Amino acid sequence: MPEDFDDMESVTPHQGTKDLLDSDLLNIGAPGSGGGPQERNVTALLARSLHTGWSRGSVVAIDAGVHLSAITKVLEASQPQGLGTSIGLPHILGSGPFAGMELKSTSPSVNAGHVTRHLIDTFLITHPHLDHISGFVINTAGLGGARPKRLAGLPSTISAFKQHIFNNVIWPNLSDENNGAGLVTYMRLVEGGSPALGEGDGKGYLEISDGLGVRIFSVSHGHCMERNSNRASSASSRFGSFDAASLTASPRAAPGSTAASGPSNMFRTSGASTDKETISVYDSSAYFVRDNATGREVLVFGDVEPDSISLSPRNLIIWWEAAPRIAKGNLVAIFIECSYDNSQSDDCLFGHLTPKYLIEELQSLAAAVEAAKAPKTDPVKKRKRDVEVAVNLQAPPEDAPVSPKSTRPSKKGPGSMEHSCANSPHIATPTAELSLKDVEANMGHVAQVPQSANVLRGLKVVIIHVKEKLIDVVDPKELILSQLLAAEEEAQLGCEFIVSSQGQSFLL
Repeated sequence: MPEDFDDMESVTPHQGTKDLLDSDLLNIGAPGSGGGPQERNVTALLARSLHTGWSRGSVVAIDAGVHLSAITKVLEASQPQGLGTSIGLPHILGSGPFAGMELKSTSPSVNAGHVTRHLIDTFLITHPHLDHISGFVINTAGLGGARPKRLAGLPSTISAFKQHIFNNVIWPNLSDENNGAGLVTYMRLVEGGSPALGEGDGKGYLEISDGLGVRIFSVSHGHCMERNSNRASSASSRFGSFDAASLTASPRAAPGSTAASGPSNMFRTSGASTDKETISVYDSSAYFVRDNATGREVLVFGDVEPDSISLSPRNLIIWWEAAPRIAKGNLVAIFIECSYDNSQSDDCLFGHLTPKYLIEELQSLAAAVEAAKAPKTDPVKKRKRDVEVAVNLQAPPEDAPVSPKSTRPSKKGPGSMEHSCANSPHIATPTAELSLKDVEANMGHVAQVPQSANVLRGLKVVIIHVKEKLIDVVDPKELILSQLLAAEEEAQLGCEFIVSSQGQSFLL
């Protein structure tokens, strides 16, 4: 049994069943919490609204680098001794990540199969790197059911699956497109959420299960060098996240369509489309996951790099989206990667975070929360002031460090090819109040610092995707946590840091 499963606890500020039922509304499980290289523990989360119990389709998977095997191990560790003999079947689990679920078999594998077949209908994918999708891909062929699994993500993510995974080469085409087997159906999500869905605080959220709604935003996961211009889109920070396959396959196709396959479009070029080598930003994404009944939310990031060294900084957009939700007490936890400790140099980050950069990002969040809590001003004047401030933001100095998947924002002006490329589709913003969105393209990074202490008090920051070094030194999780806590002493953000372990469950 891997040691990550030796101490499987449910993390919650409340004690006892009555408090749990009265106060905790969301259950986030972590069948996979690591970032490799051990393939048994890579990114995989499960989300469920406690209001729905363990009903069919009530569990939503967020990434699935590991899946069925990890769920099996969680059940091996939490099923009671004597199940099927001294403890009769069916049996209701009393503890662990699947507490309250009815077991009908003594076999953890059979029970895990039930979870995947009947409880999980939808997989939300942040980006199509193997450590986030391999469990899902392998499991699709062996666990067919009465309805297909929904694979949801940015259109560019769906395009990558069609072109590079379910293509009858790497893996059979098990999708319901291009004459596939129909075991998987694609769901292209509108970045920022659809303004036609929901109302009030739930506006833009897509109901992904009976109890949960989601909104997706793209983030930067570094960059790579690209020679094939067909795989890239222009460098506007959000507007390249569309399915290029759809645009080449059908005259009626547009972002979010279900047209046939074509070239993948996970990348954004740093200049005009040519056959020359270009720097292309790789898109990942972040999900706001909302309990429909109560409005309680969590924010889950895929792999992400800091804005301060990114070619396409977009984290600040998400922090401004999150800030009013934190100010109201609705957003209670952020699941975010911190792959390396602070000894990792910027040129070897490969589109990831370290403690110092995570603290930097959380300071930006805290500053946004401060602004959200400030007395309201005339909305027209506030919008004009925010746009003026955003326009005046300066790019980092010439000698600012960059990661190997990042470059400094371009200084080209509005008349440059970066702004005039015909292949840069503009997706309408669903919410008007976030004025920074109007000017985020090619916007330089300026550090944001809160003016008061403990602005993020009550917020849990759960660390995922820690990479093991497999050398006989300090545990990387312990080192990263110690560096975060040391930085927090100076930053005084007030949030609680938790480094997740495989098999852990969070009741929020």
